[in-house]
Amino acid sequence: MFRLFSTFTCVTILLALAGAVTAQDAQAQARAPWVGTTLSGKSCEGRQPTSGPYDYLDRAAHAGMLRVVEENHFDKGVESLTKGMSTSVMGDIHFVLQAFPNHHRALRSAMNFTLGFDQWPQDSQGLPVECYLQRAINFSPRDATLYKLFGYYMHRRGKLEIALKANEQAMNLLPGDVMLQYNTALILVDLERYDEALKLAKPLYNAGLTIPGLKNKLVRAGAWEHSPEEIAAYKKFLLETAAENAADAAASDPNTPPSEATAAGSSGAGTDAPAAGSAD
Repeated sequence: MFRLFSTFTCVTILLALAGAVTAQDAQAQARAPWVGTTLSGKSCEGRQPTSGPYDYLDRAAHAGMLRVVEENHFDKGVESLTKGMSTSVMGDIHFVLQAFPNHHRALRSAMNFTLGFDQWPQDSQGLPVECYLQRAINFSPRDATLYKLFGYYMHRRGKLEIALKANEQAMNLLPGDVMLQYNTALILVDLERYDEALKLAKPLYNAGLTIPGLKNKLVRAGAWEHSPEEIAAYKKFLLETAAENAADAAASDPNTPPSEATAAGSSGAGTDAPAAGSAD
C-alpha cells in the first residue's frame, strides 16, 4: 500500500477498501483500462487510479493535481531510479502512471528500469513498461511521444516489426521529426530492408545530419552508394593521410635525409576509389 498524502486520496482509498464503487471509478476503468500483454505473454493487469486518469498532454488544465502527484511521488531521485519517496522507486512511478497514464518522464524512467533486467524482478512493485505504454497509447492515441517510446523500447528488445509499426504511427503524427526518421531507418536496417532505410537516410544526410551511425550501418551492409563528390573526398583523404604518415615517420627517424623524407611524403598514396561499403 502506498503512503498517501492528500485527504482526498485517503478518503478515496478507504471507500474502495470498503467495496464502494464510485462513478469516477467506473469512468476511469472505461477511459484507461489495462490492455495488452507483457513480453512474456502475461496479461497486463492493474488497479485503477484513486483520482483521474488525467491526460499529460492537457497537464496545464490539471496543474494542481500534477503538482500534488509529482511533489509526493516523482522527485529527481525517483526519476533517476536512485531512491523512492513514499515507497520503492517503481512503486512511486506506478502511482504517477496510474493517475497520468501518459506522463512522459515517468514512462521513460519505467522504461529505463525495465531495460535493466532481462526478466521483471519478482519482488518489484509496478509492472513492466510495456504494460504502461500500451495502456497509455490506448488512453491517449494522439500522443506521438508514446509511440516513439514504445518503438524505442521494442527495438531494444529485438521486437523489430512492432517497433517499426510504432515508429510509423509516430511519424504520421510528427512527419518532421528528424531523430524519429533516423531511428526508424535504423530499425529498417536491422530488418535488412535497406532500400526503405535509404529513402529515409539520404534526405537526412543531404540536409546536413552529422550523426554517422546510420550511414555507417548502410555502408557496411553494402547499401550506401557513394556519390562522385564522396569518392573524390575519400581519395583526397587517402592522399593527405599517406603524406602525413610518411612525414611523421621521417621526422621520427634522425637518420633519414630530408630529400628522402620529402620523397616518402609524395609517393605511393593509394588512389583507388572506395568499394561500396568500405568506408565508415
